[in-house]
Amino acid sequence: MSDPHILEFDIVAKAQAGFMRTLRIAAADAELATRLAEQDGLRVLSCKQRSTGFFPASRRKSTFNQVRLDVALFAHELGSLLEAGLGIIEGIETLAEKERSSETSRLLERLVQSLKEGRNFSSVMSDRPDVFPQLLIATIAASEQTGDMADALRRYSINFETLRGIRSKAVGAAVYPMMLLAVGFVVVLFLLGVVVPKFSTLIESSRGEIPFASLILIQIGKTINLHPQAMAAIVIALVLTLILGIRRASRAHWNLPILERLPLIGTLIRMFRHAQFYRTSGMLIEGGISAVRAFEMCGELLSPPDQQKLLSAVASIREGCAIGPALQRVGLADPVGLRMLTVAQRTGQLAEILARIATFQENSLSRAIEVATRLFEPVLMLFIGLVIGAIVVLMYLPIFDLASSLQ
Repeated sequence: MSDPHILEFDIVAKAQAGFMRTLRIAAADAELATRLAEQDGLRVLSCKQRSTGFFPASRRKSTFNQVRLDVALFAHELGSLLEAGLGIIEGIETLAEKERSSETSRLLERLVQSLKEGRNFSSVMSDRPDVFPQLLIATIAASEQTGDMADALRRYSINFETLRGIRSKAVGAAVYPMMLLAVGFVVVLFLLGVVVPKFSTLIESSRGEIPFASLILIQIGKTINLHPQAMAAIVIALVLTLILGIRRASRAHWNLPILERLPLIGTLIRMFRHAQFYRTSGMLIEGGISAVRAFEMCGELLSPPDQQKLLSAVASIREGCAIGPALQRVGLADPVGLRMLTVAQRTGQLAEILARIATFQENSLSRAIEVATRLFEPVLMLFIGLVIGAIVVLMYLPIFDLASSLQ
C-alpha cells in the first residue's frame, strides 16, 4: 500500500440475511474498519489486522499459545456432564480442570467467569467466534429457550463428527494420488536433470544424426543440469504456492468458485456441501429453530452461487411455497429430496427427513469418491508411466539408430 499508515484488516461479520461473511478492509485502525463494515449493514464479530508476513501477526507473537479447542469433543463431553446432572458452570469447570493446554484451560475459565456474572452461555460463546462456530452458538441459543441443552450439544457433536468423517474420507482418498504425483515428479526431474545429461555425452560423441524430439529432450536436460539453483527455486516456489493455495482454500472453507469448475472434483464438492446443508439444517430445526431461519444460517455452507439460489428459495418459502418445490426450483433438491420433503410437509417430521436426505447424499458421495478414486489412480499411474517411458525411449532412440548404422 502507498500510505504506510493504512493497514488491512480481516473482518468476520454477519449479514442481515443471517449469512456469515469474511472481507478485507483497508483503514487506519480497527475501529474505522469496523465502522466501514457496519455502514454496509454488517454486524462485525471480529476484526483482526492482516499480517504482511508469511504467518499472521498473532502467530508470530506466539506460535504455540493458540487456543486449540476440539469443538466436537467439547460439545460431547459437556453434554455428557449435563446429562449426568452437573450444571453448566460445574461442567465447564470440570473440563477446565482436566484440560492439559494452558490456553484452552484459561479460555474455559473465562467462560465460567462470564457465566457467573449472569450471562447466557450462547452470548458468552459469541465473544469468541474464532473458537466457537456460529452454528453451535445458534444451537445453544435455541436450547436455552427449550431447556434441552444436553441434547443440543449431543446433536451438534454427532453432526460435526459425521461431517468430519466424510471430509476425512475425501482427504484420505486424495493422499495416495498426491503422493503418486510427487514421486512421479521427482523421478521425471531426476531423469531430466541427471540421467539425460550423462546420456547426451555418449549420444553427441557418436556424431550421428539425433532425432528432433531427442534433441529437445537433451536440451531440457542440459538446462536443468546447468542451472540447479534456478530449478530448485522453481520447485520451492511451486510447493509454497500449493501450500498457500491449500491454506487459502481451507480458510474459505473450500468455498472457491474455481474448485466447482473442475470436471470431477467440482461435482463431489457440491454434493458434500449439500449434505452439510441438509444435515446441519435438520440439527438446527430439531433444536427448535424455524426452518426458514435454519436455512438462512446454513447458507454459508453452500457455494456463493448456491447461496443466491437459497435466498430465492427462502423468499418463496416465506411467501407460502412448500419447502420441497422451492428448493427443487433452484436446484438444491433432487427428485428423491423433493419426495421426502413432501412427506415431511405432511407429517411434520422435517428435521428427521432432512437428516435422512443428508444421509442419502452422504452415501452417494461416499460411493462417488470410491469410484472416482478407483478410476483416477490407474489413469494417473498410466500418465506417469507414459511420461517416464517417453523420456526413456527418447534417450535410447539415438542409440538404436547408432546400432543400426554399425550393423
